[in-house]
Amino acid sequence: MVLALIMRLFTGEAGIMFARLKRLAGLYLLMAILALVMLAFLLLALFAWIASHIGVIETALIFAGVTFVLLVVTFVMAKITGRKPANRADDRLQRDIASIAGVTALSNAPQLLRVLRQRKGLVIVPAAAVGFAGLYGILSFLRGR
Repeated sequence: MVLALIMRLFTGEAGIMFARLKRLAGLYLLMAILALVMLAFLLLALFAWIASHIGVIETALIFAGVTFVLLVVTFVMAKITGRKPANRADDRLQRDIASIAGVTALSNAPQLLRVLRQRKGLVIVPAAAVGFAGLYGILSFLRGR
């Protein structure tokens, strides 16, 4: 869709495409309204059918109870998924920092590899760090038993 829009911008047919999109949006809006009306009639038919079996008051109470339960579930879901904008901004900042750090590390990789080729003794430093970290992990595991 985006590629088609870009191509139509170059050929000058964007106005025609936007007019068609407006008509489609109007048709989809009409379809959504009709679907809501259909849902209302289905609920009304269900209400009438249940009311014919158990009574109008009982049916109204059942519908109110089910609606209340759906309302509570929706509220709980909104509270769970909704987070403070500050937390979202902090998360976004952390992702940006991690992305910048990754790009910086990758951009410096050729220079680091060139230095490692020139001074092969520098390979010992990270290998020793990994070895000491593994030894520390093993000792702390054995101490925890």
